[in-house]
Amino acid sequence: MSNHIPAARQMAGGGAYELRRPGTLLAATLGAAVAAVAMLSSAAVSLIAGRSLLRSYLSDELGFEAGSEAVSSLVDTAVEAAFGPLQARAYVWLFPAAVLVLLLLPVRDGRTWARVVLSVLTPVVVLLGLRDLTDMVSPITGLLAALAVLGALLAVLTCWLPATNRYVRTRKQARRSQPG
Repeated sequence: MSNHIPAARQMAGGGAYELRRPGTLLAATLGAAVAAVAMLSSAAVSLIAGRSLLRSYLSDELGFEAGSEAVSSLVDTAVEAAFGPLQARAYVWLFPAAVLVLLLLPVRDGRTWARVVLSVLTPVVVLLGLRDLTDMVSPITGLLAALAVLGALLAVLTCWLPATNRYVRTRKQARRSQPG
């Protein structure tokens, strides 16, 4: 076996090695950050402007103009009934977003446990995002859901690329070879 350590360079004056973090880990971290920000933003939009988004959505879908008292009352009732599930969806987005925020630094460092948690969390994010894309209450929530899905997929794909695996393996070897 060769003594060559890939993705590392020997520092001047000694046997210590300086490991260079591959760009794939930066891409994974940025993807996770984009996904987390998109999920938090989607939750905020749904919680803050959810009723007005639903009212606008209903008026567009049903093709009515706000004018009569009976129609307005009926729309308000429908909006209140639909806001509960929209609010629940917003709260569901908060958990994976919080986990992704907590994973940012460990993923950047190439921690294997963080990459595994990210891999387990990504299908959840994809399913939640696809659910929001199919309902499409508003274009902004659809855009945020698409960003969350794409960010999570980018993160999970880049954190398992060969350059990342080489870096993790090299870092583990370097830790084991250090005295003490």
